[in-house]
Amino acid sequence: MSAPSRSKIRPPREGEAPAAAALVIGAYLRAVRLARGLTGSEAAGTIGCSAARLSRVETGRLHWTADATDLLERYGIDDLPSLTAVEYLLQGPHRHILSDHAPGWLDRLHACLRQAETVVIYSAFSIPHMVRIPTYPTDSLTQRLRGGPVRVRHAQVTVDNGEGVTLVVDELALERLLSQPSVWSAQLSHLRQLASSPQGPRMLVLPLDVGMIPPASLMYGMTLHGHVMVAEEGIGFVSYYTGDEAAQRCHFLSAALDAGLPFEQAVVGRTA
Repeated sequence: MSAPSRSKIRPPREGEAPAAAALVIGAYLRAVRLARGLTGSEAAGTIGCSAARLSRVETGRLHWTADATDLLERYGIDDLPSLTAVEYLLQGPHRHILSDHAPGWLDRLHACLRQAETVVIYSAFSIPHMVRIPTYPTDSLTQRLRGGPVRVRHAQVTVDNGEGVTLVVDELALERLLSQPSVWSAQLSHLRQLASSPQGPRMLVLPLDVGMIPPASLMYGMTLHGHVMVAEEGIGFVSYYTGDEAAQRCHFLSAALDAGLPFEQAVVGRTA
């Protein structure tokens, strides 16, 4: 395999939001390290750097692409497609926009979600994967594109770990679920259980009569290492936004939060 690139990544200027790629790759590196059971000091020693420098890398202050690829190789991810994907993402032309459809894209998204201090999830057309029951219907194309090797733990919202998570489901998603009577009752019961748990997520339903035009993708607004980032998940890819690019999408999420109804209030009387 060829030597890793030594390309330099420009650090953010004073007051500037971090590059989306640096935040995403940093979170991914930390998730892989934890999955391998390594402490920060142990991982730093494998590439001859300090634990403080590793911490900066993992929190979005990554200055060299080779730091990322060196760490991945030490963690056992040494196949050319994975290493090339990380180099490609870090060398993208837009600092505050990152489109990730490279191998491992879903792992990188879940690494960000698991490490985020707060997360707002908005879905207009289906129940998000993080709160679905196992029998929820999924089309074969989505299953294939979300497949592949899983190298980090994927985020799953439960009755015990939902603090800091807000789920906003468009009423349209519930209407679509009504057309699946075989899973409606069990999925609704699961969502109610999440909504009623003191440690569960905050659950809201956005009424159709609000008139907001929903995005075509699943949207995540998160605070990651103190920085605001928005992710939009499509079929087989995810796009990330920081800085001013994230601000306009945060405006939509804020409006959805303001207009949303408490879950139990919104689903009263609904039956399959």
